[in-house]
Amino acid sequence: MAEAAVANDWDHLSDQEWNEKLDRKIAEFNAGKGELKLPVPIHSIMDNEYERGILNALVTEDLIRHFADAIGDPNPIWRNRTYAQNSRWGGIIAPPLYESCISFGSSFGGRLRLPGVARLAAGNLHEYHAPFRPGDEFHCYDKYAGFVEKKVKGKPYRMFIESVPRYFINQRGEHIATATGRNIYLATPPSKRKPKEGDSGKESKVGTKYAGKDYQRYSEAELKEIHEDFDAQLAGVKRRGSKVRYWEEVVEGEELAPLAKGIYDVCDASARTVVSCYVYAFAIKWAAMRNHLSTHPIDDLTGEHRFRRDWHYSDRAAQMFGSPLANAGGIHNEMTLVHIVTDWMGDDGFVVSMDSQDRRFNFFGDSTWVKGRVQRKFIDDKGQRLVELFVWAENQDGDIHTNSTVHVKLPSRED
Repeated sequence: MAEAAVANDWDHLSDQEWNEKLDRKIAEFNAGKGELKLPVPIHSIMDNEYERGILNALVTEDLIRHFADAIGDPNPIWRNRTYAQNSRWGGIIAPPLYESCISFGSSFGGRLRLPGVARLAAGNLHEYHAPFRPGDEFHCYDKYAGFVEKKVKGKPYRMFIESVPRYFINQRGEHIATATGRNIYLATPPSKRKPKEGDSGKESKVGTKYAGKDYQRYSEAELKEIHEDFDAQLAGVKRRGSKVRYWEEVVEGEELAPLAKGIYDVCDASARTVVSCYVYAFAIKWAAMRNHLSTHPIDDLTGEHRFRRDWHYSDRAAQMFGSPLANAGGIHNEMTLVHIVTDWMGDDGFVVSMDSQDRRFNFFGDSTWVKGRVQRKFIDDKGQRLVELFVWAENQDGDIHTNSTVHVKLPSRED
């Protein structure tokens, strides 16, 4: 197979030879900066899971509601036609990040698939010009932005970030949004990835950072706090809603009311998959795997390959990748941050951009509290009155696993 040939070609290289060859490969990719590419047709996605195509071209009220459900957001502006018709938007609109429901990923694929290189999601930059509305139909195109090396100290690997903006255009030719996907690649030279004595020899996708990670049992008080916050969310206690939040009344440094998200489990993971991922089963799953079998580990119990995405649903599959437990997809962690922003800004606010970073893994069994604060308020060069929020998702240990800088446009009393 082609993958085996690539592996053999890179085997037995010295560190210097390996790094020189890696540099040539990066330069080869960067020579293609600015290249445009259309995502593969819907029926062709199964042929290459790395080339992410159109998932849901048509925006519908039902799909918007399902997307909001996957966020855990009961806001009526996403789901109640009568309520939404009386808002400034005149009808149901979709939450930010809905573009991941239309199409998620890159038609260029995760290009640096080489021995000794691990790929991780690095977060996304989301930019918006108008809301997504039911009845709109979208096509997309990608523009390759290439690789940038980030210097890291005291690590055995080199780090690269690959970026690909995807542009979302509706049937009227309107550019509604851009989502710039970023991948982190950790490239480890041969001598520095040899298994140490006592190791299993399996390459870990998460390293030793989470060694010993396991489920924890929450106290009755901790669970009560989470459940009470869920009830408050359902009742709309923290939601600004139809009460206009004016730009003039925003105070820099003010804190946003925290929201509970978690304890994360397979039901939460599946909700995200249905609306914001490519759903494969049986023969279609095999079609997505067969050209990349080296990245889909063999299950010792069955002898069959496990689909690489299974590490988002199964502890056993996650452990095949060196992860102690199954973990949330990066885009789902970003989706949970949307809720606190839209609750705070109210129905009349509009998210202009959301620049998110995946900082740590969010494992099954982890609880999350989403928090935020107002960083600043300003008027941009277009005359828009904007507020910059910093929002983050914090687990039960106080570790931030996802954060985002968000720019929100608010109405002014002068309008």
